Amino acid sequence: MTPMIVSVGMKPLTVDDVGAIADRRAIVTLSTDGREAVRKARAVVDRLVDGKIPAYGITTGVGSQKDFAVDPEAIARYNDLMITAHATLAPGRNAPPQVVRAALAIQLSLFARGRSGVRLELVESLLARLRVDDLPGARLGMSVGASDIVAMSQMAVPLIGRDGAQAGGHGPEPLDGLAAKEAVSLLNSNSLMLAEGVLAVRELRALLDAATLAGAMSMEGLRGNLRSWSEKVDLARGQPGQIRAGKALRAALANSRLWQPGEARFLQDPLSFRCIPQIHGAAEAAYDFAHAIFETELGAACDNPMIDTATGDFISHGNMETTACALAMDTLRQAVAKVIEAAGQRIHKIQWPGFTGLPTSLAAEPGAIGGVQFLNFGHIAGATVGAVRQAAHPAMLNYSGQLDDGVEDVAGNAPQSVAETVRMLEPAWTVVAIEAACAVWAIHRRALDVATLGDGLRPVVERILPALPIGTEGQKVFDLGEIVGMLKAEFGVTGSLA
Repeated sequence: MTPMIVSVGMKPLTVDDVGAIADRRAIVTLSTDGREAVRKARAVVDRLVDGKIPAYGITTGVGSQKDFAVDPEAIARYNDLMITAHATLAPGRNAPPQVVRAALAIQLSLFARGRSGVRLELVESLLARLRVDDLPGARLGMSVGASDIVAMSQMAVPLIGRDGAQAGGHGPEPLDGLAAKEAVSLLNSNSLMLAEGVLAVRELRALLDAATLAGAMSMEGLRGNLRSWSEKVDLARGQPGQIRAGKALRAALANSRLWQPGEARFLQDPLSFRCIPQIHGAAEAAYDFAHAIFETELGAACDNPMIDTATGDFISHGNMETTACALAMDTLRQAVAKVIEAAGQRIHKIQWPGFTGLPTSLAAEPGAIGGVQFLNFGHIAGATVGAVRQAAHPAMLNYSGQLDDGVEDVAGNAPQSVAETVRMLEPAWTVVAIEAACAVWAIHRRALDVATLGDGLRPVVERILPALPIGTEGQKVFDLGEIVGMLKAEFGVTGSLA
């Protein structure tokens, strides 16, 4: 497949652009307007330096050292020393390659909008190492959400020929050194947090779609009452997320025999079944909120100070603050956790004879051997639902500090919120896979012809069914990872953020 071209410049990146770059499905280029914007912004920085005008991070120090001027003759050395000093290594999780690619692209896009003031030479060096996939290393977990200072410095030091968190990252040729403003621009952005956050948002989209499909499968396995999922019900509520979730559920069950009179086992199903449109609808609303926040941030100027080419001046600001991202990610994570909690309840109900009318554990017949409980699906679900709920706790308010002699007294904590979201992904996928496996097991136990299932379910059920050890329980160790892999592949998830 021919890679797409993503041109960075005055037009900001989109969430889909970042995903394509991270997966190496796109080639990044610098647009003509981006090239011109970089030149104009650099001219402003050169004028400030030549005029010896006090300018934060350009002709002065940064943070608590902001009031100290830097000798014009020492500016190049100061920038090299600052980027190296700020790259302190501490034990932590290494950023996966796809996150680093995305972060480089986001940083390039920031520079190409002409508000940072770096040299065109630096931009082209960053572009070159992204094109050849010579990636620097970065350790996550070192940011409070007021720029990814430490990790972005770690990504930058190979540019000047120094060793970073791992080998590589300098591109075809290292730079001779950094110029005025370049160190602060390289380290003073949220590019790494945004990269991991955007990729997490994309994966959560796939997870929610998979959870919707698994919920529809459970309805087939239970023989649930689809009247509760009527479009009239969703329209009466009026929530756009619920309307969209209900539409997706009905599409998955299109032409199912379950719509016919007499198929439902109960007048009212347990709430974990009956309220899937409402619960998933809330998650859809949270997803829309998070997607919009992160896509807006991809076009934000967060490099401090910002260069104003219209006036030829610089502006100190606080756009690197990340409360909006933390709030969006906390909200989405809690909504997804509710989806997973409800899935955990359905996992138990669908193997419960009082609700299904089937043998205990969905075994072939009542007895001590066989079925999903024999494989401990319920215990695994209980543990993984618990892990998801633990990760769902809000991170936004967890920062309290007085960094840089009290200058940095508040921070958004978005990196921690993103990290908790990534931590949630693996157990969440496991819960969805267990629900799908139990639902398919129940469908098989009822001897339902696959042709009578919903249109959107048949292909997935046909793939999952032969992978389940139905009738051979205990003869060899079963690996749920195969079902997780099937679902991820179905919804286009490649690789892992964990």
